Amino acid sequence: LVLLGLRWLPRRLEIEDERRTSWRARARRVRDFGVAAAAGTGAAALTFAVLTRPSTGQLSHYFLRNAYDQAGGRNVVNTMLVDFRAFDTLGEITVVCIVAITVYALLRRFRPAPESIAMTGVNARLEAERQALATVHNPLPTGPMRTSAVLVRLLLPMAGLVSAYLLLRGHNAPGGGFVAGLVSATAVIVQYMAGGTIWVESRLRVHPLVWIGLGLLAATGAGIAGWWQSLPFLTSQALVLDIPVLGDMHLSTVLVFDVGVYLLVVGATLLMLIALAHQSLRASRKTVSPAIPDLDGDGLIPPLEAT
Repeated sequence: LVLLGLRWLPRRLEIEDERRTSWRARARRVRDFGVAAAAGTGAAALTFAVLTRPSTGQLSHYFLRNAYDQAGGRNVVNTMLVDFRAFDTLGEITVVCIVAITVYALLRRFRPAPESIAMTGVNARLEAERQALATVHNPLPTGPMRTSAVLVRLLLPMAGLVSAYLLLRGHNAPGGGFVAGLVSATAVIVQYMAGGTIWVESRLRVHPLVWIGLGLLAATGAGIAGWWQSLPFLTSQALVLDIPVLGDMHLSTVLVFDVGVYLLVVGATLLMLIALAHQSLRASRKTVSPAIPDLDGDGLIPPLEAT
């Protein structure tokens, strides 16, 4: 977001004013520099003191000893996130949801400075998007990114498979809902980069807000399952099934919670990055060409048959 703000900054204007070169103005700048240097030095010293502090707690040893016996998993980091400290993780993913919606709300009406439009070549990109929309039924992409667009389309199902693999193995090996969600979101964002905003969203059927809602619902539902056994909220429930060919299969509400984390990470990441992607279609004033669907309604381009 900081880089986006720097990108759309208007040109700097040199203002000739004697007050900017007076001794009071110079003294004020020296004062501000001193305050900034003191704050930065203090933050660096505090960080150094915390990182070099000798470890005296036994909490990490507790998780190492009880991860498998109490949480049923060998990946200690994942068992901490979705079992021992699941309530903390539920709060974290709720904050991620709030941040994503806030970023989207801030950017959906954002307009760049008029003099910044020419520097970004937005007209050329808009023309490419129009051509992509005109050939939306063409199975093969067009334009200068046609080779990359074909490759990233083939990449999407493979990335989804890797994402599901990381999600399912996260309780006993490196992986989990967070990293699996980021892999899946990255695969979709690559489609935006190669195929263009309009091409992707004309085919997008599950919107990021739906992913966020399903994620929160799954994570909260996994916590409510403990109430059925008169146990505290987010107490995990396990079930072992004997399947003839596969053998014993261990199922737990922790997996449902991890799926909720996965869905919310995908939805929140896509919502924020899509809001950034829409900036390539923004004009300096609120005028939208008839050939370009209005992105200011719900933030997503409707399917082609609805336009």
